[in-house]
Amino acid sequence: MRPGIETLRNLRLFASFDEEQLGRLNDLADLARVGPDEVLFREGDAPEGLNILLSGYVTMSRVQGEGGEALTDVVGPVRPLAFATVLLGLPAEVAAKTVTSSRLVVLPAAELRAMIAAAPRLGLSFLDHALAEARDLAVESARLKLRSSAQRLAEYLLGLIDDPETLPARFVLPYEKRFLAGKIGCSQENLSRAFAALRRLGVETQQAVVVVRDVAALRDFARIAPPRGSGRAAAAPRAVAS
Repeated sequence: MRPGIETLRNLRLFASFDEEQLGRLNDLADLARVGPDEVLFREGDAPEGLNILLSGYVTMSRVQGEGGEALTDVVGPVRPLAFATVLLGLPAEVAAKTVTSSRLVVLPAAELRAMIAAAPRLGLSFLDHALAEARDLAVESARLKLRSSAQRLAEYLLGLIDDPETLPARFVLPYEKRFLAGKIGCSQENLSRAFAALRRLGVETQQAVVVVRDVAALRDFARIAPPRGSGRAAAAPRAVAS
């Protein structure tokens, strides 16, 4: 099944493509619908296609020890997977597997590289994405070094709140807590301790449901400035333990 020109046009990665080029891209692409626990590619594989996640969640992991697996990230939409690796034609440094049912646009990497080589201006939006991804990695590295796991968890939970003015805020985690540990860069044991630390700030959990009773306190704890126009100055950062 083809994704459709409109779907491709709405992807920022193809902002430099005109109508004819989008049509050609659509003829090459597939729209894949896959269930949970489906392997998209394995560590060490050389992926033949660029997978762009439209919906659902995908884990990125690496082999650790004898048959073990270390989760390095959980990726949500909309995002290309192993972007630089695929475009460079290199073996994947991580494995990718779906957490939930997902939809992906799959593009043959060789043909995509050929299109960009024939019309270099098409690479501008790809360069923009690569630079943004590099910046995001630098920010994430700083978070890992400068914030405790409890603060990183607080920031993640704040990002799931639709309306911070509605108290208490209630939402459902998009995936299991064992995946959440990999997302914020800690062990499952540290994740449990992080949730325990946030209980003092009014964060309650029952299964996948999370209730945040004091959004402002959680924001202060995570060292995140309040939204503009909130009329509330940020409190001094609280001391936290890793």
